[in-house]
Amino acid sequence: MAIRKVQSGWQVDFRPHGSEGRRIRKTFLRKREAEDYEIELKAQTNRGELSTARSDNRRLSKLIDDWYELYGYSLKDGDRRKIKLMNMCDRLKNPLARKFTGEDFLRYRKKRLQEILPRKNRTVSKNTVNHEHAYLSATYGTLIKLKNWKGTNPLAGIPKLQIDESQLTYLEENEIKKLLAELENAKNPDVLTITEICLATGARWSEAETLEAGRIRNGKVHYVNTKNSKARAVPISDELIARILHGRPRFGRLFPHTCYRAFASAVERAGLQLPEGQSTHILRHTFASHYMINDGNILKLKEILGHKTMEMTLRYAKLAPKHLVEVLDKNPFDRLLAV
Repeated sequence: MAIRKVQSGWQVDFRPHGSEGRRIRKTFLRKREAEDYEIELKAQTNRGELSTARSDNRRLSKLIDDWYELYGYSLKDGDRRKIKLMNMCDRLKNPLARKFTGEDFLRYRKKRLQEILPRKNRTVSKNTVNHEHAYLSATYGTLIKLKNWKGTNPLAGIPKLQIDESQLTYLEENEIKKLLAELENAKNPDVLTITEICLATGARWSEAETLEAGRIRNGKVHYVNTKNSKARAVPISDELIARILHGRPRFGRLFPHTCYRAFASAVERAGLQLPEGQSTHILRHTFASHYMINDGNILKLKEILGHKTMEMTLRYAKLAPKHLVEVLDKNPFDRLLAV
């Protein structure tokens, strides 16, 4: 702390919490005024009324950059998430991060839900906005944990939008047969085999398409480098193993080319109507649904699919033949008829 004579008067130079903290400087015409101000600053410091932090003038874009450099780069979807965050930042007009509030986000959210997506002729979905909410909240939250951000998380405590659970969609057996028939006639030699792997093991399309020969051993297919980084092994039949390995490399990737378009074309030729955004993921839903329809174990299904939480798996439980079957003899209507 110091009071010194400057050209315009007497300057108070005060750091309430040392050289690394906030700095306060103010100039007065009279020395007595400077001394009184210095006394008041000391009193405010003793009462804990002066912040320890310097003003953080980073804009939201800089906060996102720092999040990516410190942590985001390590995530499997880090690059994609940064792009989405920067797009949000542009729509928010890149505010000062310390001045961005929960109310600002709520106003953004309301406006965002009214936007019409180009070429899709529909508004932005609640699910999309909830993802944006999660990404931005995680940006602040992570930097707080890393002590890079000394402010608060403006999205903390704000609930996400409630989304009605959609009807579970999967392929019936006759639809599976139609699809496989179209795939047998596809020009791409690998698309049928990849589809069979997904139907037999519940794999994500990317997991099956990037499968390496060395991952098939001991009667199981081993999935690594998965979406949630959780490795798993799923048993497969000897017949399917033979189909997968026949005429394909003994080392490295089994399927060298992407087969997504060939699959989409077969779906269209088979006349299958799939929910928007599903496409190949319908195979994973189909495996899980038929597994439960055939009285599979929900706990084992969680391990097969590689879900981190049981909540993600439980949506298939309602398909089990014995699920809530006791309602047939415990409801008042049927009990009265039986009397």
